[in-house]
Amino acid sequence: MRIPRIDEALEKCQSHLSSGTIEIEIENLLTRSLLILIYAEFERAIKNLIEKRCSSIADDSVKNFAVGCTDRVFRGLRIDEMAGLLGRFDKSCKETFTHRLDQKTKDMYNNVLNNRHQVAHGKGSAVTFREVKQYYEDAHVVLDCFRESLFQNVNGSA
Repeated sequence: MRIPRIDEALEKCQSHLSSGTIEIEIENLLTRSLLILIYAEFERAIKNLIEKRCSSIADDSVKNFAVGCTDRVFRGLRIDEMAGLLGRFDKSCKETFTHRLDQKTKDMYNNVLNNRHQVAHGKGSAVTFREVKQYYEDAHVVLDCFRESLFQNVNGSA
């Protein structure tokens, strides 16, 4: 599940970094910003998918309740937390999700989360732009697996 905002940011950073001699400090600032952006957009995408899944609920009060509970239930983007959230919809959603992810995809996804965590908590990150770009290329498929698992038993899925 590609996210246009991330794709555009990566493209602009790539263009800037390839325009000439760029200090390593500037590249570090760009990569740190990208890690935070990727994390935020992944979180937004998951919440939007849950909202879309709940949109079929006819009772608006129940729909609003279900969507509102997402923030209480879903506290982070770790794969086990995403699987747990899917399990609240149906056990088979969780099983589908966990079985579809290979170790390389999990590792790249975790690289985004772990490096973003280091940046957010003041420890910084030593990853390069090229590494962040590769993390995204391999990690965004986790969102595809999440979407497909969430909508697997729904007619006219996402």
